[in-house]
Amino acid sequence: MNSILYVFLPCKKVYPIGITYLADFIHRRKPEVRQQILDLSLFPVSQRSQALRDAAKAFKPDLVCFSWRDIQIFSPHEGDSSLEHAFNFYFASNPIKRVVASFEGLKQLYRYYSHIYTILSYPWLMRKEFPKTQIMIGGGAFTAFADQLIEKLPEGTIGILGEGEDAILKMVEGQSLEGERYIIREGKNIRKGQQGTMALLDALTVDLPYLTSIFPQYREFQNESIGVQTKRGCPYDCAFCLYPYIEGKRVRYRPPSMVVKDISQHYHQWGARRFWFTDAQFITGKEAYPQCTEILERIVSEKLEIEWSGYIRTSLITPELAKLMVRSGVGDLEVAITSGSQEVLNNLHMGFKLERLYDGCRYLAEAGFKGKVILNYSLNSPKETEESLLQSVESYKMVASILGEERVFPLMFFLGIQPNTDLEQRLLEEGYLSAGYNPLMLTPTSIRKLLYNPAPLNKIIAKACLKAWERKDGSRDPRKWTGSLSQTTTGGSATQPGQYADKSLLKGIEGNSGRDALLSLEEILKSRKSPPASVTADQKSVATPTS
Repeated sequence: MNSILYVFLPCKKVYPIGITYLADFIHRRKPEVRQQILDLSLFPVSQRSQALRDAAKAFKPDLVCFSWRDIQIFSPHEGDSSLEHAFNFYFASNPIKRVVASFEGLKQLYRYYSHIYTILSYPWLMRKEFPKTQIMIGGGAFTAFADQLIEKLPEGTIGILGEGEDAILKMVEGQSLEGERYIIREGKNIRKGQQGTMALLDALTVDLPYLTSIFPQYREFQNESIGVQTKRGCPYDCAFCLYPYIEGKRVRYRPPSMVVKDISQHYHQWGARRFWFTDAQFITGKEAYPQCTEILERIVSEKLEIEWSGYIRTSLITPELAKLMVRSGVGDLEVAITSGSQEVLNNLHMGFKLERLYDGCRYLAEAGFKGKVILNYSLNSPKETEESLLQSVESYKMVASILGEERVFPLMFFLGIQPNTDLEQRLLEEGYLSAGYNPLMLTPTSIRKLLYNPAPLNKIIAKACLKAWERKDGSRDPRKWTGSLSQTTTGGSATQPGQYADKSLLKGIEGNSGRDALLSLEEILKSRKSPPASVTADQKSVATPTS
């Protein structure tokens, strides 16, 4: 094969980092192979099919590699209006609100199925109009739902689970894919491969001039947050997370010099100033300290005046690392505290102690950290009780007392049940989910199950959340978010979000409704625990039986 067209399938606007590493990997080993990158997200919906058709006609690829990043009817957090509609539909006391929410829910279901159908149409377009072109597909969404999606793709499409560098190289060289994580449908038969050795990252880097030459749309990202990967793999066993399934549990590190070279190239050649470390966790444990420290030290020594962020466990931050984070330009942070109950955290296999999380926040404050922090809470997780919910409220107050209430924004998440996770397996064993269920088939009943918020606490939590969402007063802090929630200030629209993570999170904090939801929840729970009225002496004498 002499030519590869990489197609980033439509999702929210986000720098297509995975494809850039794939293209660089192939170019360094097979420089004679022609490559091109096409991001369909950057085209209006009505123009995407024609954009793919035009690119394929002009480039004439032997291999088309589709990258599918997202599948989700709604984000299970308050930043997405679909959660509010779902709560109103299931829990609102006002029947009019329930009727309105039902219509909104039907619209969302239509958009959900329509989106999947449209995404699937692009591989089918290639098969129909360019039948000699080999099709491959991968990405986070495909990896998560591969068993369901492979049935809906053209026969012979090669699906890649997890990383794809070695698999694509084997395709180019005409080798067998044995030893790779692949899935392929041949008639009614599904064939899978098992990965032998995970790809090493010691040579994973980006030749930015080459990338610029094969990615005509690169200018769309010059003022955006650029994704940079420092490692792959996650050693933790968080019950609801897909990262270990996608990337493996063994952590593989990139040399810090290569990581900072990526940042430096984008800094000097594209003028990029915001970066997002795309790792499952930037600090995966004590063994990651040398790499993380060297990366940050190199940023400082090379005088790269950037703002960076990523998923960071504050429980792993030391006083020295906190100072280095601040000096190197750490921006706003998103912290998955999940719960204020250590028992709930242990049950979810989160792998950290709350006291260490608070310590990390203290170290950041002492180091002069001026950013904002989103605290992600997954209310009504397994083993949740009224007492543990109150502990979550107290944990927010603790972090707010350390960093300042004006800079701490709790966000209400609810666990979304995903295939190939420990949570899904538990719920199948308990009978909460039915064996053989289709995670892509959504109905009012299945949505209520997949958005994990079971009785008896569901109504209490819903009451608190709906009360908070109805206020919509707006955040008291007018400063724009930076890092993962930053706003583009140069080029394009001033209101166009320029983040790497999830722009819908911004909606969730505009009204600071997470704080209101926690405090409302506290009020409701404490009112249920109010002590009985005191008994007067006269009442006692009346109630005392006579001898």
